[in-house]
Amino acid sequence: MDLELFGWNAVLAEHFASLHRGDPSLVAARVVCGYREQYHVWSEIGELTARVSGRMMHAAASRADYPAVGDWVALQPRPNEGVGTIHAVLPRRSAFMRQASSGTTEAQVVAANVDTLFLVSAMDQDLNPRRIERYLTLVWECGADPVIVLNKADACPDAAGPVKDVEAIAAGVPVYAVSAVTGAGLDELQRYLLPGVTVALLGSSGVGKSTLINRLLGEERLKIGAVRDDDHRGRHTTTHRELLLIPCGALMIDTPGMRALQL
Repeated sequence: MDLELFGWNAVLAEHFASLHRGDPSLVAARVVCGYREQYHVWSEIGELTARVSGRMMHAAASRADYPAVGDWVALQPRPNEGVGTIHAVLPRRSAFMRQASSGTTEAQVVAANVDTLFLVSAMDQDLNPRRIERYLTLVWECGADPVIVLNKADACPDAAGPVKDVEAIAAGVPVYAVSAVTGAGLDELQRYLLPGVTVALLGSSGVGKSTLINRLLGEERLKIGAVRDDDHRGRHTTTHRELLLIPCGALMIDTPGMRALQL
């Protein structure tokens, strides 16, 4: 695998060089998804399943020290077995973090090394400017560039009104009205979907993140669910974070919908 397709660059190579000199058996890899203590990674020798080393686990001070989706890691592979051991996480260029859903004050890394964050909201009764403000606060702190995507424009008779309302509370942040169902407005997002660039989608359940990614992928790869009629909220059809390579060469991180967003 050509790591440059997944966002590898000279800065990452410099960070990795010192680790590789200390242990020539290590290779660079990017975390695609994680399930509890097991990770799926892309590396120059192919796709592997990986776990963190005992030493790394012992040294971790919090959950934020463990690999997250989008992270670049130093991996000791065992290609014949299709597995590997993660020994270190390379310095993150950006990290979108929130309070862990367990209710503790511990920080959780939602997505790492993201260039652009699409903040997705639906242009229906669930459009909440205050929630968008909270998302923006976190995005500015994480080091990525925010873009607000107002989905379901096909269900809104006058899209100009909601766009104007959101622009008023998000000065300087691009705001686009799109429809993942009809494809309207999606051409405007192509300027952010460049080869090797990582984009993460964030938003509440039911705003159409999975439908949007399916549209960009050109296939029904992600499961989607119906929105309840009473409150226009959706169920959590995305149950984990995953890094996806779309046909234009950009990388997208799909995330589960967030009902509670603690700063």
